[in-house]
Amino acid sequence: MCYAIPGKIVEINDSIITIDYFGEKKRAKNDFFSLNIGEYVYAQGGFVIQKIPEREALSILEAWEELFFKLREIDSQFSRNTQNLYQRANYLRQKYLGNSCCIHGIIEFSNYCRNNCLYCGLRRDNHKINRYRMDIEEIVETAEYAVNKLGFKALVFQSGEDLWYDAEKICTIIEKVRKKCACLIILSIGEREEALYKEAYQKGARGVLLRFETSNPKIYEKLRPGHYLNERIELIKKLISLGYLIITGFLIGLPGQTKEDIEKDIDLTIDFKPEMFSFGPFIPHPHTPLSAHPKPSLDWVLEIIARTRIKDPQARILVTTALETLDKEKGLRLGLLSGANSLMINVTPEKYRKFYEIYPERAGIEMSIEERINSVIKLLHSLGRAPTDLGI
Repeated sequence: MCYAIPGKIVEINDSIITIDYFGEKKRAKNDFFSLNIGEYVYAQGGFVIQKIPEREALSILEAWEELFFKLREIDSQFSRNTQNLYQRANYLRQKYLGNSCCIHGIIEFSNYCRNNCLYCGLRRDNHKINRYRMDIEEIVETAEYAVNKLGFKALVFQSGEDLWYDAEKICTIIEKVRKKCACLIILSIGEREEALYKEAYQKGARGVLLRFETSNPKIYEKLRPGHYLNERIELIKKLISLGYLIITGFLIGLPGQTKEDIEKDIDLTIDFKPEMFSFGPFIPHPHTPLSAHPKPSLDWVLEIIARTRIKDPQARILVTTALETLDKEKGLRLGLLSGANSLMINVTPEKYRKFYEIYPERAGIEMSIEERINSVIKLLHSLGRAPTDLGI
């Protein structure tokens, strides 16, 4: 089973409910269910995604109760020291958000892309990559396995900007997934038309992962030929107005990027008030025009996580797979100890996983999904992190 526990509803105020997790109160929005005080639910990203029977919930909570308080104590021990930047950031993470940690699954369902971004291995002109598309039923089956067998409660559906998946196909995927399993559905499909996103929201999608990549318009337009930063920012704003939870952020270590740019990147991310911050190192792909560009150091990326936490103590900060790839042995642990509190696990079928090559040698793809889950949960237990929803 993956990392999630249910909570008990203790208050209802229109569409906003308050959920109790062993004495900790978190709020969540309810768009889909008829609920009463005293019932038990799962929440992800501040949304109620499943109502479960009391007997089932109590059984799960009984199994978790002793461990939950042990994890809280372990986490408090890690966050007591504040001697350096990373420790101060970790202290603030614990002070404002406790030991909550979100794990999202991610399904990379197509590596086709119409764009030709200079930094991405999926770029249109990379003819050395093996392209694939998962059909709708395979995507749904993958989601069903991830949720109903592995226990994920939030899934990111990610692809290149692949127009083969039109609004009808995207919405069919959402409808079928919602019928088969209870989870928070997050889309990561690029700059698609507002009408598609509006229809997807109506069908039940509630999150979008869309980075702005850089706040510097000159760098943006150079690295994304034919695209403009203001258009990207406007789309993110429109998605927020539609009601989506937004996961956004930037790349660290782009050509021409300065420390001042990074500060502006952090500030722009904060301005969006996203559900989650997603920023990670730029790792060059050998079959792109930027193949010779050096990747940033692990210390620099960790420093940016810590500085972001200090600037916005209540931020939800993701440890990206790219950060893990910089140091496959310690990257995830160090990210979580530098102020981060969320992560993703790749649940793409093994036969496709190695072909979603935004950058080479991604962390975790050599392991089975079950091995990866066990490894991550073991690490989270060692750091005292618990699976309560971060709330709204």
